[in-house]
Amino acid sequence: MDNEQELKRKWEQRDRVTKAISKDGFFRAAVVHNTTAAQTAQRRHAMEPLRSVLVARAMAGATLMASFLKGEERVVVVADGDGAVRSVYAEALQLGEVRGYAKLHSTPNERESPLGDGVLKVQRILYGKQEPVTGIVELRKGDITTDLGYYLTQSEQIPSTFLIDVAFDSNDLIRQSVGLLVQAMPGARPEDIFKVYDAVDYLDRLTEFADKRYSTEEILHQVMPFEIDILGSTPVDFFCRCSMDRFKSVLLTLGYDEVRAMRDEGQNELICQYCNERYYLTDADFTELTEQLLARRN
Repeated sequence: MDNEQELKRKWEQRDRVTKAISKDGFFRAAVVHNTTAAQTAQRRHAMEPLRSVLVARAMAGATLMASFLKGEERVVVVADGDGAVRSVYAEALQLGEVRGYAKLHSTPNERESPLGDGVLKVQRILYGKQEPVTGIVELRKGDITTDLGYYLTQSEQIPSTFLIDVAFDSNDLIRQSVGLLVQAMPGARPEDIFKVYDAVDYLDRLTEFADKRYSTEEILHQVMPFEIDILGSTPVDFFCRCSMDRFKSVLLTLGYDEVRAMRDEGQNELICQYCNERYYLTDADFTELTEQLLARRN
């Protein structure tokens, strides 16, 4: 019985994104609770609070936007600036996979916002499209949350509002991460759009709902200023599809001399920039790679 209760507790606390639509069909919304994914990213990349909060927001935003896609369609969010943080990357699949990281500037310019001046790029990789659907806007505040809302409104002409809340504990570790996205659909009246904006602006911290163990569905019912129908709910996990085989495939695009030089110099460590997983090539791996490259020469 105790094991069943523990499994139930873990299931209830698992990261999740839930989407909904208003009864009149003029607004759609999604809430994501991505605390575990944000904690995993912070731990894997050994990030201080500054980068951690930006990555948590970017992963939340990407997950919220991806929730309205299909299957393995995905959203990639990339912010590049001249502030203390040089770049932020997040990628989310509709089926619930997400990953992200951020890099610092070695010699940053003094800016009020973490990212400073720069650009935000959002890509949607969709079925039936040979190239990603890409939009680029200038950073508005360099805080990710405001920038994503500005992107959707300006680049895609969809009145949208984001609210992404991240809370830390006394050890500067992420304690909660929750995000909300509300978008107007065709036919929504301007007065109703402004009503939604006002409702979101006056919300209390979303992390307080998570502290009270509200589910993502319950949060949606609590925060939306209109009646909604739940469209679906998907578990969310920090997940990267890197592997030793993928790294080997990349190494095979190099020449024989480059791989042989790696072996001679003892460069056997491979690090995934997305999840910071480390892989180590053995002598057998190098032999396999060099034999394949030699065979291609012939």
